[in-house]
Amino acid sequence: MKKIALLFVLSIIFLIPNDLLAQKKGAAAPKKGHNIVFTIPNSHDKIVYLAVYYREKLILKDSAVMTPSKSGPQFIFKGDEEYQGGLYKLVSETHYPYMDFVMDGPQFFSFECGVTGSADSVKVTNSPHNDVLMGFQRKTSAAGKQMGEWRKALDSLKNAGNTGEADKYDQKIKDLNEEMDTYIKDLIAANPSYLFSKMQKSYQAIEIPDPPVRPDGTIDSNFQLTYFLTHYWDNIDLGDSRLIFTPLLEPKMKDYFTHWLQYQSPDTINKYVDLAIAKTESDTLMYHFFIDWLSYNYETSKLLGHDGVFVHIVKENHMKGKCTWMDEDLLRKYQNRVKHLDPILIGKIAPELVIPDTTLTDDYTKWHSSYRMPKKYVILWFYDPDCPTCKKESKKLRAVYDSLENIGQRNFDVYAVANDSDTDRWKKYVKENNYPWINVGGNKGNIDYLDAFNIYESGNPAMFIMNEKHEIILNRRIEMSTIPEFLMQYEKRKK
Repeated sequence: MKKIALLFVLSIIFLIPNDLLAQKKGAAAPKKGHNIVFTIPNSHDKIVYLAVYYREKLILKDSAVMTPSKSGPQFIFKGDEEYQGGLYKLVSETHYPYMDFVMDGPQFFSFECGVTGSADSVKVTNSPHNDVLMGFQRKTSAAGKQMGEWRKALDSLKNAGNTGEADKYDQKIKDLNEEMDTYIKDLIAANPSYLFSKMQKSYQAIEIPDPPVRPDGTIDSNFQLTYFLTHYWDNIDLGDSRLIFTPLLEPKMKDYFTHWLQYQSPDTINKYVDLAIAKTESDTLMYHFFIDWLSYNYETSKLLGHDGVFVHIVKENHMKGKCTWMDEDLLRKYQNRVKHLDPILIGKIAPELVIPDTTLTDDYTKWHSSYRMPKKYVILWFYDPDCPTCKKESKKLRAVYDSLENIGQRNFDVYAVANDSDTDRWKKYVKENNYPWINVGGNKGNIDYLDAFNIYESGNPAMFIMNEKHEIILNRRIEMSTIPEFLMQYEKRKK
């Protein structure tokens, strides 16, 4: 059965800077400021709180002390500035949720509500936007009760084997679902600019057409997923920053970017990231929110290839002067991070390393190129001989290397680079462990290899894998035991 009621959950109340909740530029109102009155008969509160939804939490926005009146205790929120548009909650002194309402249109209205939180007890004055919301809540509450009764009767009739009567109740439930669907669609159509209408539209599912049949009779198996990803935001107005301050936006973003797009290729993710960002650019606050959310999500992601999405976002937004809210120091940090990440992203040609091995002396030095290795794949292994994790992981790499060598299936070479300024310690470590691969290090090389592979920032140990074209196919450390499986899956993807 389709969900026919909104569920609102009270979260821990946090503080948020006022500038983030500042009213969007260009919004006009007949009068400046706000004057919102709540009359709550039978309330024992000395103070109540006003909270706004933000990022799946409730953020404390304001408070009001009790004022006696003939109608009962009153709580008046009055000020010279408008509140940020969004979905708000009135919360009791003991943090009990009284009611949800929208801050939409002129902010001069009043409510009378009970202490139970029921929409049936709420009376709205001078706010057509909240009249719609309360009407919806009353309608869905009544439908939910009726649905519960019918489902209980349906289950009882099925258990008794009375299929004839059971079918009647089954049809009643279907009719009520259709009635609610029609009610919600009519509500959206009658009030398209209302915030609550936009919220309800956001919950509407995207209708996905059947895939077209090709001339040869085959069907594109990716058609419906591509259509869904392309049209995901059709029912969500990303040009209206008021949706940031509702419970719906961030879950929608998580569903899209961390579920549907999570395991797509970086190029595919970049395409749909750009599509979503483009829809936000008419609203500075929404654009700001998306850029910050996406940047953090992909910069901190542990999934392979997501660093490339982060670099793409920064290059197309921060480095093009679009993020005007950022100070110069922060922008420079982003630029510097991209400068070091960009050359070593998956798909890029790895810088060639030419570094001496342990024969390094004043009289004789043998140099080795990371490009001139006999096997199809090359593992670049950066380590510190004095690092416990490096030692442990090097032994695991040796176990994989030897096991594949023993059965004649080793398809990679190891180019191990020691990050140690103490050349004697490095030579001693290599000699004691007798690793069978190329071991290079010291303070010499054709380039600053620690800078080229961002080791100064990432630290040791670090791993990269190159294919036969010297393209990077892995740019982070994985479990050593999974290397054979990784290379096998890479081969399958290529085919």
